Amino acid sequence: MSEEIKEQDSLAAENEAPEETAPVAEETAEVTEETAPAAEETAEVVTEEEAKPKPNKKKLAIIAAAAVVVIVIAIILMVPSKFKRVRNECVQIAGRITGSGDYFMIDTYPDEYENMDDMMVALLAPGAQEDALEAIKYANEELGFNGSVYSKMMQTSALMGRQSEETNKYKVSWTYHPNDGLEVTYEKK
Repeated sequence: MSEEIKEQDSLAAENEAPEETAPVAEETAEVTEETAPAAEETAEVVTEEEAKPKPNKKKLAIIAAAAVVVIVIAIILMVPSKFKRVRNECVQIAGRITGSGDYFMIDTYPDEYENMDDMMVALLAPGAQEDALEAIKYANEELGFNGSVYSKMMQTSALMGRQSEETNKYKVSWTYHPNDGLEVTYEKK
């Protein structure tokens, strides 16, 4: 009898096992049904993203080209012209330059010396003349004038009047007088 009880218990256990797993399967089915709407929502989001218009390649190219043009213009405006850079360097070398814009002048004997005491002029003039001549050499070289132009400047006399030379972009003219020194004017064409 005890064996019969054991067999009935084991049969009952086997019969009950499928019943226990059945609710799990139902729960799984319920979870699947619950997650199904979430999957549909995800599909809708993807569909909405796909529905958004993609940027036009032509528009992007035009915007990129415009940005490049703006950057180039900004760089051009920020970088001084060669003429202005040469003028600024001559100011650093000689300390005194007159004129602005499309011309500048270097004077080996500035007008300020006329109102100074002779002793002060004797102290200042040699250094100022050396600096001015160095600035003239620099400007001639940087603006494309050959070495003979500086030589002509140094050989100019008061009787020769105003002399000049030109390149494709610039013009230099000079005059000399024993009382006023060498005055050199650089101009943009």
